[in-house]
Amino acid sequence: MKTELTKKSFTLSIVAVLGPGRELGASNKLLWHISEDLKHFKALTMGHTIIMGRKTYESLGKPLPGRNNVVVSRSGRDLADVLAGLTDSGEVFIIGGAEIYRQTIDLVDKLYITHVQAPLPEGGADVFFPPIDPGEWKETERTDHPRGVTFPFPFSFVTYQRIGKQ
Repeated sequence: MKTELTKKSFTLSIVAVLGPGRELGASNKLLWHISEDLKHFKALTMGHTIIMGRKTYESLGKPLPGRNNVVVSRSGRDLADVLAGLTDSGEVFIIGGAEIYRQTIDLVDKLYITHVQAPLPEGGADVFFPPIDPGEWKETERTDHPRGVTFPFPFSFVTYQRIGKQ
């Protein structure tokens, strides 16, 4: 999908949690559960529109409260139509899954990535995030955590801005 969003009134952003090899998840689940990341996600997305694929929605089990939840699928609401029909101002968040990330990475203005430096769970990952091209993205903010309250490995909250977009 290559949709133009030249007249949009919002910032389109992606939120994702990635392992060292861009791993996203396995068997339709996140690879790690980091309470600080869940709080970070909630703080970013509360009060905004969030867009997700059907599988991501099913993995959540219900709409996320305090947000306008939009679900897209091949047999239902089309991503291009959803994006073209948005009238939001402020920020709209793409929250997964891998196929939605792949379809929107060239359209978004910002990336909010939690980089996790932890071993993969047994069985590894079966879905991956698209490459973040350093020629297209500039790191604008970073908060490093040596470990979480209950998560024993390092992770970082990193914000990337598309180069050329302010």
